[in-house]
Amino acid sequence: MKKTNSTVTLREKFSRSAALLSHPQTLAVCAMLLSLSLVLAYFGNVSISFLGTNTIKLSFTALPIAAAAMLYGPLPAGIIGALSDIIGFMLAPAGAYIPGFTISMLLVGFVYGAAFYREKPGLLRVAVTQLAVSAAINELLGSLWFVLFYGFTPSSALTIRGIKELIMYPIMTALVFGMIKLTERLPEVKRIKKNS
Repeated sequence: MKKTNSTVTLREKFSRSAALLSHPQTLAVCAMLLSLSLVLAYFGNVSISFLGTNTIKLSFTALPIAAAAMLYGPLPAGIIGALSDIIGFMLAPAGAYIPGFTISMLLVGFVYGAAFYREKPGLLRVAVTQLAVSAAINELLGSLWFVLFYGFTPSSALTIRGIKELIMYPIMTALVFGMIKLTERLPEVKRIKKNS
């Protein structure tokens, strides 16, 4: 009996997405999504001066990661997230390399993949998933990296990251939802999803 989308477990999502990494087509599409993420990292972000330093960076690099998550699952999306942070830093270094942010981007891919892969994500699912990404990964983990690597106090790190996430949460929710709906309509994407 064939399983429906609603019965696909998290373990199966990781297992299926890992198997897809051996397909050349998956690697080619993931490479294109990684390239798009790097373009967004280089040209599509804005730094806002706050408390005398450029500490609030509004970035849209997670959009291609969400697309990869929907198409191929948590593992490819997590890899794209981590690589986009590492390669993005090498292309345009701004200060010291912070491995914590690579871990955060890996987790963003995992969360998007767990929520979107082999599902038909509606607005509520996207909003809840983005809330988890914004609150747990971007706010809490991001604040931890600020404390550990930049010497911020926990209260100032949480304040700075909190302001950023309050700005970005509705924007990212709308953009991720729109991107998913747009991507679902593409004929090639329907074939990819059918084969995965």
